[in-house]
Amino acid sequence: MKKSVISFIAVMLVIVFLGVTAVTGLYVPGGWSMPFRDAAASDTAGDTAQTDGEKTEGETAEQPADLKAIIPSVMDTENGIRLGLDLVGGSRIVYEAQTPEGYNLADLPGDMQTAQAMIRQRLTSQGFTEATVALAGDNRISVEIPQITNPEEAVQTLGSTAQLLLMDMDGYTAYAEAYQADPTVDAAKFALLTGTDVDGASAEYGQTSETSMQQHYVQLKFTSEGRTKFADATAAVSARTDGYNQILIVMDGQIISAPNVSERIDSETCVITGSFDQASAQQLAGLIDAGQLPFNLKQVELRSVGPQLGADAMRTSLIAGAIGILLVCLFMLIVYRVPGLVACMALGFYIVIEMLVFSLVRVNLSLPGIAGIILSIGMAVDANVVIFERIKEELRAGKTVKSAIDSGFKRAFTAILDSNVTTLIAAAVLFFLGTGTIVGFATTLGIGVIISMFTALTVTHFLLNRMVDFRVRSPKAYGLNDHALRPRFAVLKKFKIFGGISTLVVLTGLVALILLPFGKNLFNLSIDFAGGTEMEFNMHQTVTQEIQTEVADLFEETTGVTASSVTSSGDGNEQVLIRSTSIDSETRAKMIEAMNAKYSLTDQDLYGNEDVSASVGSDLQRAAVLCAAVAIVLMLLYITIRFELTSGLAAVVCLMHDLLVMLTVYVLLQIPLDTNFIAAALTIFGYSINASIIVFDRVRENLHTARKETFEEVAERSIWQTMGRTINTSLTTLFTVGMIFILGVPSLKQFTLPLIVGIVAGAWSSVFLSSGLWAFFRRKFRKKRI
Repeated sequence: MKKSVISFIAVMLVIVFLGVTAVTGLYVPGGWSMPFRDAAASDTAGDTAQTDGEKTEGETAEQPADLKAIIPSVMDTENGIRLGLDLVGGSRIVYEAQTPEGYNLADLPGDMQTAQAMIRQRLTSQGFTEATVALAGDNRISVEIPQITNPEEAVQTLGSTAQLLLMDMDGYTAYAEAYQADPTVDAAKFALLTGTDVDGASAEYGQTSETSMQQHYVQLKFTSEGRTKFADATAAVSARTDGYNQILIVMDGQIISAPNVSERIDSETCVITGSFDQASAQQLAGLIDAGQLPFNLKQVELRSVGPQLGADAMRTSLIAGAIGILLVCLFMLIVYRVPGLVACMALGFYIVIEMLVFSLVRVNLSLPGIAGIILSIGMAVDANVVIFERIKEELRAGKTVKSAIDSGFKRAFTAILDSNVTTLIAAAVLFFLGTGTIVGFATTLGIGVIISMFTALTVTHFLLNRMVDFRVRSPKAYGLNDHALRPRFAVLKKFKIFGGISTLVVLTGLVALILLPFGKNLFNLSIDFAGGTEMEFNMHQTVTQEIQTEVADLFEETTGVTASSVTSSGDGNEQVLIRSTSIDSETRAKMIEAMNAKYSLTDQDLYGNEDVSASVGSDLQRAAVLCAAVAIVLMLLYITIRFELTSGLAAVVCLMHDLLVMLTVYVLLQIPLDTNFIAAALTIFGYSINASIIVFDRVRENLHTARKETFEEVAERSIWQTMGRTINTSLTTLFTVGMIFILGVPSLKQFTLPLIVGIVAGAWSSVFLSSGLWAFFRRKFRKKRI
């Protein structure tokens, strides 16, 4: 008893200590900080080929000398969690393509899309997964980087976007002399190769042909024409006798690397070695990739922008989330009593650990990231519910509380493992193959799932055993009651009815999806997917949340179109930036006239009035589809290994059902299809399959002990045995999401409504469809019955 009390108090003290640390952070004075923090701080520093002076300047500009963060506070957005554009705003940079003489303008649209994808990938590689990159007009690219409120710092973070050139020393010297006489001189005239001759660059780690040591290096891949040029260039450079046996990699007139050349290299690839670490190798590869364009990108605009969701979005989201978590705890206490109290403690531990990890790895927290957190909290409670329901079953079988707890954890382990692994598979695929907001969502989801599984299987188990040691041994204290959920009707016998209802519900979403490639759009595509119009006005006053709401109402009243976003921008936040789907010039003129009349503006106060492309470009859409396809295949493979192929097919069909239900809601309610849709779809993608896995796990368990029962009878019994878990976990997840829907800003409501529908659809499919589909596929594909 004494040891139990001491261990219980120790665990509680650890939770309190970690909670305080998460809020206050842990900082030390002096010059030491964690290695990855140094790398993050010097993202803009030069690579190994730069001079020492340049590198030192980059470091001192980014790293504060007074305090170093060992564990950043969750409120420390400089060293810890990064907040997205939608929550805190950031900086906006506009680049314009400077096409050289003789450039074929017919290639401009394709090259601009390539530039858009390159810049997005560069930002993603530096950790800014929530940055947006959109085409503006014919030859401009608009880049918005979250949280960096100093526009000059944003330019340094993005780095150079000039044309890549490879020169020898003679060519670079001649260019430098020509530049002194004419700064507009075309540097490509003095180059051996240009960016168009390079097919790509990547940072690698391993052995090279020059050394057997493991090291970081940069690998270049050339086009067929570039290979010939590079072979000739290296032959000439290696034969020099003046000591300048170097190929200079030049960007924006600056040498970013100068590797030595000792022989002619006739290969489609070559490697650049040196004193690289992972960060400097990735930086050089990123710079080379960014310079593969046949033109320069000139910075023509630089300013700050406000949060896209409005100034109150963060505050209301936190309040709604806190209320939702309190409701979850209250529900767990009422339904499960002592285990519910333990679940609340474990949930507190989970939230604390999650905050610490998020701060340490500097996650990007925007709406998709918040969706990942909501989902992982739901899964943390889900694991506890699975365990507690099994404990109640063991108590009904007559076991003591102690043995019921041990048996409950043992029997629930496989269900928790399988459901969490399928989600982790999805998160891993989204992280490694995704880009932009997809990576941010995958990061928060993956970390949350791992922590939730750890807390459920260790902290919850420990605390429950301590309750037994404290002589809390009444079965009723552990949620046991005389009102066990009993079968009310035969689910599998009515499978055709439930399947018919689901077919009718998903039909609209399915038709809309099929028609989309044929140019028939039933969705309300927002500016994020379809492109649109961007207008900016100088308001000559600080643009508050109230003014943003006024402008949004005026825009809808004047144009008949709901603005996608209305944010503040510029120095002092005195400009208002309006984004919407495309409107014609006549309607724009009406809006300009209305703004001038209401706010006493003049035509000179119109800072911007242009068409912009979709910020969710084709590369991001392809990445999302590829991620979904790969994740489905891998989940199907895992479920097949753990169960059988027919159950995997049933789970995938249920997953597609839940996604199509959500699409139907988007079509019928004409909810704008924007970047939030990706977050909502990914949330359902990672969540809804869990309920089916729980049911399948019980079917598998019951099949092992079944004797004369048919598969359908076993499945029917399993459905009702897991019904309590399905209902309770759906309710606890809906508490959190529902409070955000009730209290959140309008844009958050548009995100959470489809999410709520998707969660309900997941519960429906797991109970009424999953086992019926499994039975159907078994009859079709299996000749003998187990």
